[in-house]
Amino acid sequence: MPAGANEIVRPARQELHILIVENDPAAVHLTKEAFREAGMVEAIMSVPDGEEALALLRRKGRYAEHAHPDLIFLDLHLPKKSGLEVLAEIKEHPRLKLTPVVVVSGSANPKEVREAYQLHASCYIRKPDDLYEFLLFIKICYEFWGTVVTLPGSPEPELAGGLK
Repeated sequence: MPAGANEIVRPARQELHILIVENDPAAVHLTKEAFREAGMVEAIMSVPDGEEALALLRRKGRYAEHAHPDLIFLDLHLPKKSGLEVLAEIKEHPRLKLTPVVVVSGSANPKEVREAYQLHASCYIRKPDDLYEFLLFIKICYEFWGTVVTLPGSPEPELAGGLK
């Protein structure tokens, strides 16, 4: 067997732009810090509610110049529009529906889990309560979405003026 044949070669990490949709500022801060701890140096955006998330994704108003995220971390319990409503709107839109949505919730309610998957969430992850477990969870997410997954990329350029 050649030297190094048993070594695991990690694929190069692709650049990620992540949108965190979360109304708890402390949770947003912790998530951003956890991604930095995991080695992420790319863009991390956050919005506090479902309406803001949809405005950013549709590039409306103050979000007209924002880049489309490669990945969305979506909390279900949001003000104005729930995470499930946001997920439904994303997955109904012909171009937005390609964006992977990771539902991250403190709830393990089987009804919510089932509904998120029925709305085509990429996955449903229960937020760990323990800080170490949370840091590990973010590291694993970053490794998975940054090295294993092939992402679809941003919506087509003609949408730069705003998605309907």
